Amino acid sequence: MRRRFFWSMVIVAVATITIGGVAAAVLIHRSVESSIRTEFHRQAAETARIIQVQFFGDLEPTSQGTTDERPVGALRDREGIAAVLALVQAVGGHDYVEAAFLNPRGEVVVLGEADHVLLPQVPDDVDLDHPYSFDAQVDGGQVAAIAQPFRLDRGTLVVLIGTNLELIPWAEVAARFAWAIALGILLAAVLAAGLARRLSRRVEPLRQASRDIAAGDLGVRVEVVGNDEITEVARAFNEMVGQLEAARIREREFLVAVSHDLRTPLTTIAGYAEAMQEGRVDSSDLGRVANVLGTEAGRLGRLVEDLMLLSRIEAREFSLRSEAVDLAAHLKGVLDGFRERADSAKVVLDADIEPVGIVDIDPDRIAQVVGNLLENALRYTPEAGRVTLSLNETPQGVRMAVSDTGPGIDAADLPHIFERLYVTARYRPVRPEGSGLGLSIVRELVDAMGGLTSVASAPEEGTSIAVTLPKPSDDGGRLLR
Repeated sequence: MRRRFFWSMVIVAVATITIGGVAAAVLIHRSVESSIRTEFHRQAAETARIIQVQFFGDLEPTSQGTTDERPVGALRDREGIAAVLALVQAVGGHDYVEAAFLNPRGEVVVLGEADHVLLPQVPDDVDLDHPYSFDAQVDGGQVAAIAQPFRLDRGTLVVLIGTNLELIPWAEVAARFAWAIALGILLAAVLAAGLARRLSRRVEPLRQASRDIAAGDLGVRVEVVGNDEITEVARAFNEMVGQLEAARIREREFLVAVSHDLRTPLTTIAGYAEAMQEGRVDSSDLGRVANVLGTEAGRLGRLVEDLMLLSRIEAREFSLRSEAVDLAAHLKGVLDGFRERADSAKVVLDADIEPVGIVDIDPDRIAQVVGNLLENALRYTPEAGRVTLSLNETPQGVRMAVSDTGPGIDAADLPHIFERLYVTARYRPVRPEGSGLGLSIVRELVDAMGGLTSVASAPEEGTSIAVTLPKPSDDGGRLLR
């Protein structure tokens, strides 16, 4: 990782310097070229004005619309005009300064004595009523040229200025740019090496701890120092390991509890089977023995079935089949299925069910949730007690609750009642039967349906477990119709 980080830093530095240098060179070149062309325009305009004043006179229109005409012979003063052009060329440091006169008939009169190399390269379709910039070719080299027109009464005076001066000395720039890249690589390498070593020292404990966890040691923790991203990673790593360790402890406790719950009925069944094989069971006791065996077998069956169901729910290997259901009528039907059991346990079964209309739900899963809650409440409610199933609509959705008048739950146990086998292990002396997975199944099913579970209880005051199923969002339809 240190090597990859090192080369990444070097590549980023080189790319940054290269892109920044090229962009800066292009911008500088454009700025310099624009400034030079603007200065060329100004000098060409001043040169044209000087030639007009000295050799053509003031030909501006008078108030009567006539002009003060001067002899056109001034066009023949090549030496004078050549001197002006040479002066402008020397003062301005230009390579080429030319002038020409265009009469109204479109004829071009070359001014000055020097050879004209820019004038023939002015495009024929150029409108010389306005300044014009173009690139000319002289002796195989590129020349930046300006054609500056100056309107006279009897024609147009055009001054051309050109230079083959390299606006930016690219060779020198390239050399310095290469030095900048080399220096950047050196600095980036030094910085990257330092950062890589520091990063490696910070990450090494995490790497070693990860290997320890892979080897099965969940007690390892990394030291949390500093206040940066790696510190946050170390803190999150410790939290993750803590959760894994807690999950392993819960799994171990779960396996111990399941083993106990499986061993107890199996021991009973095996003992009676051995007694019957040895003839130690009287014919008069066969009915009682059969009842015990049936009870224990049913207990084993419920435990195995609940374990398989809980495994499928946690793995999300089950489906929800929603349909339009009259929820109030559906819950009344579920409640009626428990009345015989409530009567045998001498527990009063009440209903406080409000009509909430048609609901889009999975009726089988709702029956399973409510059934588990009712079964749990009946199991822990003593004789002459009361179990109530309620249903009402809230701003959050529909709320179903099962309340009982049982022994209640200690405050310290409330956060754990939805954990697997917790209630059975904690309150086994009250009601020994049951798989101990009913509330865990309720929590998992409700979570899968996007709902919430809550519990309210106090010792000797009974328990109320509520389930709230939310209304779907507007773009997903309505829960209540």
